[in-house]
Amino acid sequence: MPQAGPVAAGDYFLGVDSGSTTTKLVLVDREGRMAYRDYLFNRGDSYHTFVEALEKLHAAVADPSAVRIVSSAATGYGESLLRTAFSLDHGIVETMAHFTAARAVDPDVSFVLDIGGQDMKAIFAARGAIRRIEINEACSSGCGSFIMTFANQLGYTISAFAKLACFARHPYDLGTRCTVFMNSKVKQAMREGADVADIAAGFSYSVIKNCLFKVLKLRSLDELGSHIVVQGGTFKNHSVVRALERLTGLTVRFTDCPELAGAYGAALYARSRAL
Repeated sequence: MPQAGPVAAGDYFLGVDSGSTTTKLVLVDREGRMAYRDYLFNRGDSYHTFVEALEKLHAAVADPSAVRIVSSAATGYGESLLRTAFSLDHGIVETMAHFTAARAVDPDVSFVLDIGGQDMKAIFAARGAIRRIEINEACSSGCGSFIMTFANQLGYTISAFAKLACFARHPYDLGTRCTVFMNSKVKQAMREGADVADIAAGFSYSVIKNCLFKVLKLRSLDELGSHIVVQGGTFKNHSVVRALERLTGLTVRFTDCPELAGAYGAALYARSRAL
């Protein structure tokens, strides 16, 4: 995970997203610009993973005496633990952290789709306020681990599989079936002579269609509005972004580090409470 640095002298605001499997840390300056970022796997220990993240942050600071953390905020699974153990200033509900980050990308955001490795969050908004929230934690068929599983089965790394998908000429329609039944669909595609790139692109469409039509049960794509922001590590796979754009006919907005949205939103929240 690349991280910005070294951290120059100045005032900063710290945000941490302590998830069930990963810890994300972001530092923003007074203008809300990201000055530092980190992403660590918890290995079953959120407390010591955050300690490690702070140690790495301290090592990246050019002059510790000239850097001041004005305010801090935590979100995610380990919010209460980290706030209590490290006396962090604020806590913010995870969906609000993600919405805050999305509004920094597009102030008029109407729909936020966050797809992680094993879960999905969707936020519908209007006039700067959340109207509806949907969360799916029961099935990973619309998430990043779903694509990774089949990429590995076909002998590719997830990054190589994603790159192939971007050059597909005729994406194969794999439908929106779950992992168990998708095996037979992939085998059928290969028997029919489908190119691996077309199968890879088919998975990108499958993930998006699963989210929109099976989980969210959309009657019309108009429900998404015209300002879509995507977040979560799955969207580092640009073929998934492109699948969403092709299905909606809209330009989808995202950052170069979509997996850090929760921590970024927490840092922006800390900043808003201090200024």
